[in-house]
Amino acid sequence: MTSYLNAREMRWLTSEINWVKGYVVTRAILTILGAIFSFSLMGVAVRFLTADYSVFQISFTRNLFGFLPILLMLAYSRQIKALKTPFVPREWLICVTRGGSVAIAQICLFTAYMELEFAIVGTLVFAGPFFVTALSVPVLGAQVGFWRWSAILMGFGGVIIIMQPGIGIFSVFSILPVMAALCYATSSTLVKLFPPDYLSSVIQFRSQIFTAGLSLILWMCFDEIKPIASAYDLGLFLALGALGGIGVLGLVSAYRMTQPSLLAPFEYFGIPFALLLGWWFFAEAPLERLFPGVFAIVAGGFVIIWRQAKFKKDMAP
Repeated sequence: MTSYLNAREMRWLTSEINWVKGYVVTRAILTILGAIFSFSLMGVAVRFLTADYSVFQISFTRNLFGFLPILLMLAYSRQIKALKTPFVPREWLICVTRGGSVAIAQICLFTAYMELEFAIVGTLVFAGPFFVTALSVPVLGAQVGFWRWSAILMGFGGVIIIMQPGIGIFSVFSILPVMAALCYATSSTLVKLFPPDYLSSVIQFRSQIFTAGLSLILWMCFDEIKPIASAYDLGLFLALGALGGIGVLGLVSAYRMTQPSLLAPFEYFGIPFALLLGWWFFAEAPLERLFPGVFAIVAGGFVIIWRQAKFKKDMAP
């Protein structure tokens, strides 16, 4: 085909292809930024709801609404029948473990939103990538070299600086977002044990059954059933589900548009989003606690992203 095109036409075709690629990447970046902002706004809804409702009730409601985006995604892609995909007992066990991990993560995270400054919580949860990298060694048999172990140590050093143990302003609740990050990282790592041809939405749907079930059991055991008191509270619960759903759909859509290594750094916009929302809604600006620890967390995260991208490039045929 190219033999029938002159040099001018080839330049035009190349520029059009580059424009399309640039458009797709730009769209993916905007999509993931919207998803991260949605998750941050979901945290705001959680913070308001914890004033009157238990974290167990909020967690169950979040998971209940969380089924909707999964079903919408399957229906849109005309793959709703994929929910009938048979799982062997080992795969069901992974779903149970993932579901339990996410339920515990939500309880920890929502409690942290209730007790700590909003931006502190939004920053400490970014310990997740370091846990994912560390867990990939025993769980997946991955090889982690000097650079990524150094990044893990750097990131956890930043976490410790922000938590400030041994200082008068230290709060035991600051451990909770780190525990949430560990539980979320466990869930993210275990999902890689499924065969690559399994739909991620099906895996998520079945795992979320156990997340919702465990959060419901915890709610029944440790708190009373409290009806939604007002239309305002109902709106917050609906926003909780909608924002969580938009965040999930946004992340999935963005990572399907282009290479993950191009998008992963933009997830760290969650930190300034948390700082901005904490200042806007709750008049909080804990800058002295965030710096310089936040720089170590972000720097460590970027090193991990860089090394993973380099590893995939070196392994490519």
